[in-house]
Amino acid sequence: MKLFVLGKTKFLHLFIFSTIFYCCSVSVCAQPDVGRSYVNITKGNNGGTVETGDTLEIRSSFVVKSGTYDSCGYYDAIPAGTTYIPGTIRVLTNEGKIYKQFTDAFGDDPGYKIGNNITINLGYRTASNPATAFRRGRVGNTYKPSFYGSACIMIASYRVVVTAALGANINISGGNMTYKIGLGPVTSLPLNSKTIKVYTNYGICSNTVGTNAIGTESNGTFGSGKAKNRGTSANVPTGYTYNIFDLNSPNDYYYGISNNTSTKSNYTTSNAWSIPDGSSPSHRVFTLWDIIGDHTGAASPTAGNPPADTVNGTGGYMLVINSAYRIDSAFVQTITGLCPNTYYEISCWMRNICSRCGCDSNGTGAGGAGYIPTALKDSSGVYPSLSFQVDGIDYYTTGRLLYTGQWVKKGFTYLTGPAQTSFTLKYFNNAPGGGGNDWALDDISVATCLPNMKYSPSINPTVCRGNFLEIYDTVSSYFNNYSYFKWGRSTDGGITWSDVTAPVDTTLVFNGTSYQFLTKYTIPPAHTTMADSANLYRVVVATTSGNLSNPNCLYTDPTSIITLKVIECGAPLGLDLLSFSGKFYNGRGELQWVTAKENEPVSFDIEKSIDGTHFIVIATINGQGNKNENNYYHYIDPALITDKAWYRISIYNDGDSKKYSNIILLNIGVTGFSLNNVINPFSNKLDFQISSPQNSVVDVVLTNLMGKQVMRKSYTVYEGINSLSFNNTDNLPVGIFILQVRYKDIIINRKVLKK
Repeated sequence: MKLFVLGKTKFLHLFIFSTIFYCCSVSVCAQPDVGRSYVNITKGNNGGTVETGDTLEIRSSFVVKSGTYDSCGYYDAIPAGTTYIPGTIRVLTNEGKIYKQFTDAFGDDPGYKIGNNITINLGYRTASNPATAFRRGRVGNTYKPSFYGSACIMIASYRVVVTAALGANINISGGNMTYKIGLGPVTSLPLNSKTIKVYTNYGICSNTVGTNAIGTESNGTFGSGKAKNRGTSANVPTGYTYNIFDLNSPNDYYYGISNNTSTKSNYTTSNAWSIPDGSSPSHRVFTLWDIIGDHTGAASPTAGNPPADTVNGTGGYMLVINSAYRIDSAFVQTITGLCPNTYYEISCWMRNICSRCGCDSNGTGAGGAGYIPTALKDSSGVYPSLSFQVDGIDYYTTGRLLYTGQWVKKGFTYLTGPAQTSFTLKYFNNAPGGGGNDWALDDISVATCLPNMKYSPSINPTVCRGNFLEIYDTVSSYFNNYSYFKWGRSTDGGITWSDVTAPVDTTLVFNGTSYQFLTKYTIPPAHTTMADSANLYRVVVATTSGNLSNPNCLYTDPTSIITLKVIECGAPLGLDLLSFSGKFYNGRGELQWVTAKENEPVSFDIEKSIDGTHFIVIATINGQGNKNENNYYHYIDPALITDKAWYRISIYNDGDSKKYSNIILLNIGVTGFSLNNVINPFSNKLDFQISSPQNSVVDVVLTNLMGKQVMRKSYTVYEGINSLSFNNTDNLPVGIFILQVRYKDIIINRKVLKK
């Protein structure tokens, strides 16, 4: 009896498991329990989605709990979209160990494959009408593989490799188990059907996770309270019956919701009692189960919370399921209010709660004489395993949950359809019952996988009164669909926001680890008055234009909003900064810039950042004055660059009038020629950066989608990073253009949008 608490190689092999049979000799006998599940062998204990090339084991359970049945057999067809793996027709124990191995040929043993069909004649007690190559056999509840001598559990199985493409469905359907009672007719029990989605295994979100959308059961936490045992849950299907925690409950086919899994008869807040606990009465359910608290809000997510002290306080609840022999659902919920074309992490925290609940195929329980452990030094028995089903289709399996005495997070990432705003989520028990398969479940979550934002030149930029200020946001996401965005401004501390740009659908660029885009907004002089100091600016992003208009489906980084600081600096500077570039020189940053119109004394502060946001002044250089039409400057940072370094130039006069250059990034991991940081969309100016391995000349062309050239210019670029621009683009029509950069025999094209 086990309690459950709910609280690549590229070519993956699929194992198919068949239902367990119980046979009866009298008409009042209970019908055998049958059920079908599968194990993703390729994904192993870690779990995951089913992908092309994975190996699956199809498993069908046949469980006889009383009496004896004749004519017991298993029939199934290899699913379309898979290929059978020769030599994998077997009968397993409920722990997944091979009990009987058969060849594929007909006539030599009780299992065989003909065409696309699998047949296994069941029942192997030598003295009791055993199965042969030509006859179905007899199975009684006391036969092997045995559960404490009271039930016989057989798993018919075979393995396949998934050949279906990503996005396809694999239907495991049409199989059945047979039995008969005495001289009665043969009865056929259909196996439950399974539809499996072949789906990219994104894993759990590696970036920010948004608000939980599960809604029900205190947003997936099951709530909290003083009482040790909470009431029933409407989300647990009728296949399981509610019971409180006591000496022998909840038993198979039952569940409980508790903040302390000790028994009612001998309540305790300690998990230090021996296993088995021989106290009279025992502190432990079945003398074996762990005594634990829930997972929600635990200081250590893997350790979870200690058992609640319900005498002096309250504790959080968790769902505990004692899995049934049959394969069935343990939690179901329809979730609404979702956003279309959006990635959601569907996850939960689980814990195997019994370290000594195993019962081997001889019917000997863990600790008994001659007991055969589940694995080396492992007596936990059947490992819990769940499948996650969305709208009737399996997308993910957790893999086997080994006993570790800790909580573990299990989940996957799901993409909603173009217009999808809801789905029904089911968690299925994906392992047979018997010794083991006792687990706890908590903190069920359906939450959006959100992008990260990084503002520059900082989140607290300073601008001189009446000057333009360029602010930037680099938006990066693990997924490639957060392309819609707009800039907004708040003049009341973030209470209300107004759009300062129109919505834009931009082009995302993969940088090796994430998809990202860089957007720039120029704050006009009209909004850099002294009264505008403390105004806020932000970018909001979404996956569709409709989501960008829906406050529940757009996203912004609430902790990194730009706060403007306006200072009095006198008249604006008239100096022009013609270019600003940088390169590596003996492991250091070498900077060069060119100015024009130095009609007054100016100074240049070289500012550096190691995170792209916070800048410090590392040197000051005096201007050369208006002695030349163009003035050329050069500086080498004395500090070695070990990874990345961002640089910018702050230019100011004696009256503290000031302007900033663009920001350039020197990345020790980037070499060769590349086009970077294209400001997209653009308006009156198209800014971009070019990384060049040497001093050279590059040709840059802007064409429309018909291939007609609308702008062209040659630039002298220097070794390293060069900040360049196409100026005077305000006369171009609104629409999509192609920015093409040519360097020797290298041509790079980038799609850009004129707004």
